[in-house]
Amino acid sequence: MDNTREVGRKLEEAVLLKVKEIDPNARLTRGSGQGNEYSDISSSFSYIECKLRNTKDFTIKEDVWKHLNFNLPINTNKFCFMVHQNVNKVRLVTLDMDTFFEILKKSKENEW
Repeated sequence: MDNTREVGRKLEEAVLLKVKEIDPNARLTRGSGQGNEYSDISSSFSYIECKLRNTKDFTIKEDVWKHLNFNLPINTNKFCFMVHQNVNKVRLVTLDMDTFFEILKKSKENEW
């Protein structure tokens, strides 16, 4: 396994650990992006794609974002997000704006 694959796998495993704090049944998908599973991680509430960048800058490819979101099953309550890691190991999340504000709204209603 080359270093990029190893670092990418470590990113997926780190994200999975965080998701498992919320959903213990979350799992890495088999074949990531192949066949019926098109994200790196699947949970009861989301599909997650992890992207490793070998630069300081973050790039979000619209076609990857569309592929992730347009392949959601019909009538699902799940949402998609992406986790990006750059060369400095800074990690950021990409999330649809409406979904982000819906999460904030639900969080405020339940906890704030």
